[in-house]
Order: sequence, then structure tokens, then C-alpha cells
Amino acid sequence: MRKLFLMVISILISSISFASGPDLVWTGGSLCVSDEDNPGYLAETFVSLGNYNNAYIFTEPMLTLKSGDIGVSVGAGARMPILSGDVLAGCNAFFDYTDDNDHKRIGAGAEIYHHNFSAHTNIYLPLSDRNGREEALAGIDLTVGIPIPRASFISVWPGLYFFNGEDEDDMKGLSLIVKVQPAKAVAINIGARNDALTAGRDESEIFARIDITIPMKNLGMDLFKFAPEKYPIDTSQYMDHRVVRQNFITYEKKSLYHLIFHH
Repeated sequence: MRKLFLMVISILISSISFASGPDLVWTGGSLCVSDEDNPGYLAETFVSLGNYNNAYIFTEPMLTLKSGDIGVSVGAGARMPILSGDVLAGCNAFFDYTDDNDHKRIGAGAEIYHHNFSAHTNIYLPLSDRNGREEALAGIDLTVGIPIPRASFISVWPGLYFFNGEDEDDMKGLSLIVKVQPAKAVAINIGARNDALTAGRDESEIFARIDITIPMKNLGMDLFKFAPEKYPIDTSQYMDHRVVRQNFITYEKKSLYHLIFHH
């Protein structure tokens, strides 16, 4: 897996060196709340790095804040139309760090966008050992986005995930999110899953997330007016889409038993 990640990084770096130049596409942020976790905040930007051999190169740096701990995510990705433009395929690679016990990880993802659905899968590999009562976990997830035909501003996102528990039980299960995006600049996500992935507990949670996206080229427009995408959605609309991944690092909390007898 590490070799795959390094290969993706080398391809992206070589592509970026030939890209036409950076362009700030949008900036925004998110608020994440859960019945099992503290609120989390994100600030992010999406920067186009140009095109190379029909591939759209981008980066999406992000800052996170939760429980007073600051985190950062840096990485890059590429998206390319295939099958006569009917499908958009992409890949990405990220490095994530948070002040919370110095958790670090790398991640690699692949994505497919079609007129009627999208699919996203990610692999997460921790780089840090156990710190305090927490340990970052390796894992994988798969999420599918399905817009509702007669109400394309509503989409359903079923998913599954597996994170390998080191001392505690594995975190594995299903997730389901309903996303409502009535305007270009705002999206509301309400969902549930079997584990509180960013709270370090294998307990089911209900969560919500509000995304704000401000496109730089449309600053003079009413970004909050009702303006749903037409169905089926043109795949070119997804070129600047947020990368679908776990933004906060998944970890497990150690019990006192494991701290005492497995230290």
C-alpha cells in the first residue's frame, strides 16, 4: 500500500510540474456535529493546478479544529474525463496531521463520477504509534453518491468501512448520509453509522455536517438562491468537487486494561 501511495504522489508531482498554473477555484468550510463526539470545524480551499495530458490537477489543503486541537491536511489529486466524457475518473493522495496526540497518516483515494452516481474509495495508513490513550488506525472505506432523479438537489450516500483495531474491536459497518444542496454555496448532510470513527469508540452515532462553498468566479452572484443541478448531472460539474474522504483521523481509545497490561 505504501508503494501505491508513493507511486500516486510521484505521478501527481510530475504532472503538477507541467501544469499551466494555480487558480483558486473555491474556498469554504464545514461544521460537523455528532451525538457521540465533540463538534469539528474545517476550513479548506480548492486550487486548480492546471491541465496535463487531459488530466485536471488540483490540490485541496485543509485545516481542522476539534476539542482545541488543530489539524492540517495537504495533498493533491487528478481528474480526467473518460468514455467520451460520460465518466470522470480521479485519484488523490493526502497527508493528515492533528495536534491530538500527534496523530499522523497518509491516504490514497480513487473516484468515479457518472451522470447518475459517483463512487469513492479510500485507504488510510497511520504513520504514528500509540500516544496517550489513543492510536490511529489503518482502514478502508467505500461511498456511493446517488442523486434523486426528480429532486437532484437531494442525494443519498450509502457506504461501508473497515478500520483495523489494534487492541480494541475493529471498527466496521455501514453508513448512510442524506445530502441536501439547494444552493451552490450550501449543503446539509445528515447521517448515521455503526461507529463514532473520530471519537475513538465503536458505538453507533448520528451526525450532521454543514458545508459552505464560495466559488471565486461567482462572488457577485446570489450564491444562496435555490438553484439545483439539472438531472442527469453533467460530469463536468464534478471537476471541482470536494474529495470524499474521512477528514478527521480515525483512532481507537485504549481501555485501562490495555494500557496496564499491553504497554
